[in-house]
Amino acid sequence: MSPNGRVSLVTGGASGLGEAIVNRLASDGDHVIVADVDEPGARLVVDNLIAAGLWADMVTVDVTSEGEVAAMIDGLMERHGRLDALVCSAAIETRSSVVDCADDDWQRVLDVNLKGPFLCCKHGIPAIVRTGGGSVVLLGSVLGAIGSPGYAAYCASKGALVNLAKQAAIEHAPDQVRVNVVSPSATDTGLFARVAARSDDPERMMQMVAGNTPMQRLGTAAEVAATVAFLCSDGAAFISGTVIPLDGGMAARRIV
Repeated sequence: MSPNGRVSLVTGGASGLGEAIVNRLASDGDHVIVADVDEPGARLVVDNLIAAGLWADMVTVDVTSEGEVAAMIDGLMERHGRLDALVCSAAIETRSSVVDCADDDWQRVLDVNLKGPFLCCKHGIPAIVRTGGGSVVLLGSVLGAIGSPGYAAYCASKGALVNLAKQAAIEHAPDQVRVNVVSPSATDTGLFARVAARSDDPERMMQMVAGNTPMQRLGTAAEVAATVAFLCSDGAAFISGTVIPLDGGMAARRIV
């Protein structure tokens, strides 16, 4: 058993914001299962945690496959006997407008960003119910509430994710399962950082996006991980069905 007896599962945990969340939950005393399609990446994260004296193991999974997701949850329950927190961080994006988005790209983004969390909730929530209750956190985006030119599929997937969370929260509130969304704006780690790195002038792009944020900076992976950790904690025991905009004030300015 881990120091606090909790078992947490993080999809997309091998890199980016998912890795930051894994590290935070493990440092808080959870036994963290790193779930990712990237087996070497997940293994490296787990090896580093174990070397630091923390509790972790891994599973290779494609979150778009119901068979793989179901097997992951079954294996977790057989090994650990409980699931206290499920964090769905796996996500991808493609850059194209509504009229230019290829059908294959649209389907791929919706499969990973929306179908993946749906399947994880479908099979993970019953395991949390059997544990006696717990928390589900879905990683959304500020682009789930506002549009952004050139991100048609991504915006659609993150917008739908919000209502998926609300639906699951309502249906499983009597089971003491809380479901919430953390919606970051651009951060120094994750999808935006990779997009910026591929641009002609990464530093200029990051400065431009930071300048359009009321707090005049990017968010950090540590801030996202801390918010997720709070929602998984007893301190958030009466919070469910909500969206936490982790965006330096952007939601207050742009979302009505």
